[in-house]
Amino acid sequence: MKFSFQPIIFLIIIFHAITSLKNPMGPGKIIYADSGDGIGFAIFLFIGGLAMFYQGLQKMRRDRLIANMPTSKVRSMAMGLVELYGHIKAHEETMIAPFSGKECVYCRLSVGEWRGTGKRRHLKIHRQREKGVLFNLEDDTGKVLIDARGADLTNLKRDISIELHESGAMTDRLQTYCEKHNIEWKSAIGNRAMEFQETFIEPGEDLYVMGTAQPSPNSGRSKKHIGHEKIMIGYAKGQRMFYISDKSEKEILHRSAYKSGFMVFGGIGLSALGLFMILVQFK
Repeated sequence: MKFSFQPIIFLIIIFHAITSLKNPMGPGKIIYADSGDGIGFAIFLFIGGLAMFYQGLQKMRRDRLIANMPTSKVRSMAMGLVELYGHIKAHEETMIAPFSGKECVYCRLSVGEWRGTGKRRHLKIHRQREKGVLFNLEDDTGKVLIDARGADLTNLKRDISIELHESGAMTDRLQTYCEKHNIEWKSAIGNRAMEFQETFIEPGEDLYVMGTAQPSPNSGRSKKHIGHEKIMIGYAKGQRMFYISDKSEKEILHRSAYKSGFMVFGGIGLSALGLFMILVQFK
């Protein structure tokens, strides 16, 4: 289980907002924000809170859809949006994840470099890619093809995150990947502050999928309900959701309830605080 930093970040922002205020009018008077960084930080709070609130609503909408959608069996599923839970089986081939060396059917990765210091520290992304091969999701009634490219994998925990510091050791796989794609990872005094992230889907594991069942590329253009072996679940333009997780439906909803609620109410709080700080600037 990964540790969530959102509550800590929220508390840090609130603490910074409070400590950035001054009270020139004495006790019992309205507290005003500093005229320099205060207005900029207030706008940041307001917009950031709205974004956080919106993301929380999106998560709640997704959770409601997951909770209300019945889990189908492969043999009885219809075309359109479906929810499935089954076992991953390789279809024709597998691939090797570049950073971990794991055999997989899908891989999403990014290579970034930390630049700047203090408040100006940020992650510059050098390369982001996803690659996948078709695989089968199998239950006790049959199997269906899955193309995971374009899916929401935010709740998939089969991943690695590697941070490389000045004195850190560079693995052969990471070095080979950087050299192949002309990514500079060395500096004059040692290694650059690099971050490598990789998410992958392995054969032999259980998987939850909510996506659009559609004719597979080799099944023609028929829109009729056809045999499950000729159906593929993958990204479709304009679809409501394409979501993949290595958790069961019950686990997904349990883990997400706290996070989405925190984002909604935390976003409201941040926006309200930011709006208050903006208004007192012009009072």
